Amino acid sequence: MYKILEMFKSIFNSLALIIIIFIGLATLLIDGPRFKNKGFTKELRIVKTISYTYIALGIIIFIFFRII
Repeated sequence: MYKILEMFKSIFNSLALIIIIFIGLATLLIDGPRFKNKGFTKELRIVKTISYTYIALGIIIFIFFRII
């Protein structure tokens, strides 16, 4: 169990988690307005859901590995 946890900790280092959060923010701030301007409401909801999920998971994983 400890080896698996260490493996995930090495994969999800601080830089990787910052990149995951940045991807979520970039998708939300760049693609969101484009879809809104073109009137794609269904796609806008999907992009928002995916972006918020990326941001939340990035923060949760970051905090989880800081505690461990």
